Amino acid sequence: MTETLHKPSHPVSIAFAVLLIAGLAGVVLAGAFDWLDRDLTRRLACIVFGLMLLGAGNILPKIVMPVRSGRAYPGMRRADRLAGAIFVLAGLACVGVAVFAPADGILLIESVIGIGTFMVAGLIWSGAALAAPRAETADTEQSPETARAKVQRLSVFLILNGLFWAFLIFVADIVWGDAGAQWMLVPFIIVNSLLAVTQIKLFRGLKS
Repeated sequence: MTETLHKPSHPVSIAFAVLLIAGLAGVVLAGAFDWLDRDLTRRLACIVFGLMLLGAGNILPKIVMPVRSGRAYPGMRRADRLAGAIFVLAGLACVGVAVFAPADGILLIESVIGIGTFMVAGLIWSGAALAAPRAETADTEQSPETARAKVQRLSVFLILNGLFWAFLIFVADIVWGDAGAQWMLVPFIIVNSLLAVTQIKLFRGLKS
């Protein structure tokens, strides 16, 4: 059965993302100027991280990315739903940790939850991608609707990518100190530069 492209509400999705990012920036700035207690700043920031995971997990399965044949591979759709549910549960867990865990252990506990979640989701998506029939993923002409769907999904993945690196940097800082966190910036810049270069063609596809 052919699945049609589902178009989520752009204003709601964009407003949600902007609100979370603005909230995180506000919390960080308030902590930097000592307007908030350090422990409260840490808790609020971790709550925002949890809400980002929850929001991304809720939005991602609703964005159908049709393959070039016009059909959405059912295995990938199931993987999206399962990964989305895992992100939602992880987001709820992170919010719970931020509210109830001792302040000194919040970052480590939340980072372990986050990294573990990304590893499980990565395995789920990898398994679905490997099992995808080659005939359904063959390259043909890409429609503007397909390009938009891919850009929507890429936007969610960029948020998740940022969270993943934030968790990695937190762990590096806890284990190795400031030097470890600083060295993590090197692979962060390399990976995200390659991501930008390889995926920019999706945004060009919107012009057609």
